[in-house]
Amino acid sequence: MPHPPLTRHAWRAALALAASLSAACGGDPKPPPTPDPPQVALTVPESNVAGTSLKVIVNVTGCDTVSSLNLLDRETFLKTFTYAGKDTTLELLSADIPYKTVGLSASLALVAEAVCDDGRKNKSQPQPAVFFPVTRVVDDPQAREQVFTMPFVAEGTGTNVAFLGCKGPTAGAHTLYRQPLSGTAQSVAMPTLCTPNTVISAPASDGTRWVWTPGSSAFAVDPSFQITSRSHPDLAIGTLTVMDNGDALIRNQSAGRIIRLSRRAPSPGGVGTEIWVFEYQTGKVGYPLAPLKVRNGRVLVASQYPSGDGRAQIIVEELDAGDSNPATGGTLLTQHVIRDVLSTSVEPPVPAAAFSADGSVLYLGFYPVATDRSQVVACASDADGCEGANSRWSSIQLVGPVRALIPYANDSRLAAVGTQRVWPLATADGVVRGKDSTSVDANGALNVLYMLPSRPPSTDVFFLNGPARVGQSASLPVEIVGMDQSSSGEGREVFRYQVAVSMGAAVDGDGRLWLRTGGKFHQALPISQYRSARP
Repeated sequence: MPHPPLTRHAWRAALALAASLSAACGGDPKPPPTPDPPQVALTVPESNVAGTSLKVIVNVTGCDTVSSLNLLDRETFLKTFTYAGKDTTLELLSADIPYKTVGLSASLALVAEAVCDDGRKNKSQPQPAVFFPVTRVVDDPQAREQVFTMPFVAEGTGTNVAFLGCKGPTAGAHTLYRQPLSGTAQSVAMPTLCTPNTVISAPASDGTRWVWTPGSSAFAVDPSFQITSRSHPDLAIGTLTVMDNGDALIRNQSAGRIIRLSRRAPSPGGVGTEIWVFEYQTGKVGYPLAPLKVRNGRVLVASQYPSGDGRAQIIVEELDAGDSNPATGGTLLTQHVIRDVLSTSVEPPVPAAAFSADGSVLYLGFYPVATDRSQVVACASDADGCEGANSRWSSIQLVGPVRALIPYANDSRLAAVGTQRVWPLATADGVVRGKDSTSVDANGALNVLYMLPSRPPSTDVFFLNGPARVGQSASLPVEIVGMDQSSSGEGREVFRYQVAVSMGAAVDGDGRLWLRTGGKFHQALPISQYRSARP
């Protein structure tokens, strides 16, 4: 029986079926849409870290499986990690950081790059981070209190390190405390103010330390952390020097009296005995220069005496220290006119000053000697006139004012400290021994606030910088700069680290640097390790 002819509709259906069968059998269809790249998010929980590692958190979406996860600093590869799912934590160690290109501390722009198992990949947005590598980080149990980051002292060695500092009012009194790395803190109520300008001295031969605040009073503590002596509360202290046996040499703020105060009071914690007192005649009081210095049984007193008409004399007086016979202590033995000073001012500006470690040299920093220029000179402290053999050297003119002179590096260097600059001078000849004969400067508008020489025989030195002091108000540091010396004796910047909050710094008995900031103690690496990471 013959088949009926196909209708037009049937032909069209047949053709559509044929077309679909043709496509299924390898025709030329449109390609499927390309999948979107994965989304990568990187967060830095703590963007400024002084620690043993730097941690970041990464999240990746849009991959069935993440086959590769890389961490970069800008375009520089740092390390490959395994993606472990939501909120994967990545940890960069000190060895992963290219310090020779990013500096110390490392200023990073971290980027996470994720690669899917099908080859798609993407990067996160860069996130800033600062990392300063240290040996260890320990919580500060005193952080919950109103603790000043300066003053800050580290004593002891190894794991037996303890930290000394002071904190704000508690029941009307400030508190001095000693906090060991592990264990319970000791504390005493301070019979003086605690401010960022408070000084906690190095220990004398018997372990006695003196704690004093300029313009206020002083007290002594023994190794058991008991107050053994204190100054009269009405004595406003200008400078204090600790003698080898632990007694204190005090020059009052008005500079009219010099006192040797005993380290042990007649009654525990009471006002100490004034072993001797030297008192200047009314109207014959000079401006104090360097802190008092003991040399060969004598107390060296450096002062500038104005005589009017823009003239002054710098004089070093030698007093009997009273070691052999307390009855003769405070007797004026001799005096030397070190230098005559002329100025266009009514009174010449008072120079910065310091004695050498053995007291044989008096360093003087004069400003201005030309427009915005200073000059440091070294004079024999025991002879008249800074001329001929008595003039050891004169430095070149240094940019800006010199505010302080600090011997360091076993008395082989003298830090000429300006408002924002530190000039390392050789004490042998006054030559600037910085890199390319330049200073090392505080960052930006920061001022140099504190100098911290390391312990002998180290030649390292640290300086701490912070906002400029306003009037008599104190300022706390936010930046530390570490310097060492090259084999040729050149002073070099090794590291620079800055925080948003304040910091303190101290050197322990092993010569290791400790930082106190953000409620933690940070033990820095040996400075040689920082140097090895530098260009």
